[in-house]
Amino acid sequence: MNRETQKPVLAVLGPTASGKTALALQLASRFGGEIVNCDSRQVYREMCIGTARPSAEEMQKAPHHLFDLISPQQSFSAADYANAAIDCIRQIWNRKNIPVLTGGTGFYYSALAEGLGKAGHDEEKAGHLKALLDEHGLAYMVTMLTELDPTASSIIDTSNSRRVLRAIEIVQTTQKPFAANIPESPLPEAVFYPVVVTRPRDALHDSIARRVDAMISNGLEKEVRHLAEKYGRKASGLNSIGYHEWFAYFDGLATIKEVREQIIIHTRQYAKRQETWFRRRPGTKMYNLSDQQQYTEILLQISDFLRTFAL
Repeated sequence: MNRETQKPVLAVLGPTASGKTALALQLASRFGGEIVNCDSRQVYREMCIGTARPSAEEMQKAPHHLFDLISPQQSFSAADYANAAIDCIRQIWNRKNIPVLTGGTGFYYSALAEGLGKAGHDEEKAGHLKALLDEHGLAYMVTMLTELDPTASSIIDTSNSRRVLRAIEIVQTTQKPFAANIPESPLPEAVFYPVVVTRPRDALHDSIARRVDAMISNGLEKEVRHLAEKYGRKASGLNSIGYHEWFAYFDGLATIKEVREQIIIHTRQYAKRQETWFRRRPGTKMYNLSDQQQYTEILLQISDFLRTFAL
């Protein structure tokens, strides 16, 4: 495909609490962009506080898309995300604007930018695996994946049951390693420019702790209690970090202080997995947003990148 028919997609990626939202908003303002969610938790409706969804004030600074898509009891696969994002991105291009993907779900980004491969989807097998998950739990399924393909269990988010089940399905269907499921982007006219951001470990941990404290102050307990009563504790969305930790408190088995500590620990662990996933991608450069020089470098490089396109 020649350059005249190609179109740009910016992406601000990285671990939770690394400063992605602020950078994405600056890019959208500076380059005429529209924000496209790339976070697997922020697609859920009614899950506002615990997912650190952009505030109403932030959403007024630029158009935002692919937030509030589904009920907490629904599932939303990487393929579902890619399909929704393709339509959204093409509409943004039609408006002569720049799509700015923003989030920390690497598998969503990969599904869109690189594709999911040719394994397809086996409904019967997927149903069988879901039944095993319901009967034996996530740890059992992670062990199954590790036995089938040790490498796969080290490159996907094993705290996410949907990704674990999908990886098992791919390996069992293709009889090949998960990584051999050669992908192909479903958006061939796009040229992706990913910016992967992070912070020094201590600064990231402090940011996570402050964010969790703010969530609790802003009513996270009430939000979780309402959603659990409305949809049930087994709703897909309530398996998210920041939500399932409250169930022990509701049952009188933990204090709020203990819930806070568990959310912080789980979020830090998740951020480490996110960072590891991005670092393993070939050619990835991690930018430290605490360094003003690196921040300026991002803006200059994106400006140079966008000059090559005629929207």
